[in-house]
Amino acid sequence: MRTRLFLALGLVLALAACSTSDGGGATDGGATDAAGGDALTVTVSDFMIDPSDLEVAGTTVTIDVVNDGPTPHNLSVRDADGEVVMATADLSTDETETITAELEPGEYTIFCSLDGHESLGMSGTLTVSGS
Repeated sequence: MRTRLFLALGLVLALAACSTSDGGGATDGGATDAAGGDALTVTVSDFMIDPSDLEVAGTTVTIDVVNDGPTPHNLSVRDADGEVVMATADLSTDETETITAELEPGEYTIFCSLDGHESLGMSGTLTVSGS
């Protein structure tokens, strides 16, 4: 039941973002973007992160993460030096968590830090533009 609620909420938010005139929502490159402080919604499941390419205008990064898979997953964010700068707890099926951090402009790797999950395809990119 909670999965349907989160999926319906995500659909409503996605449709609202696509209908704004400020360029929010999905771009032609398949990336999802948000203004600084606006939450991005990311779904983790076996073995994918959707969307896998995120863009944030500004330095405040907020990500709402939901596990839609049958096994535990998390979402971690790593900088160019390999340091994890944001991370959720390990989330079981239908669990959610929101993470927020101030990040410097640049490119970051998003991934599931559970053993072997990143190598199975649970990775992507977070671009923070700072403007």
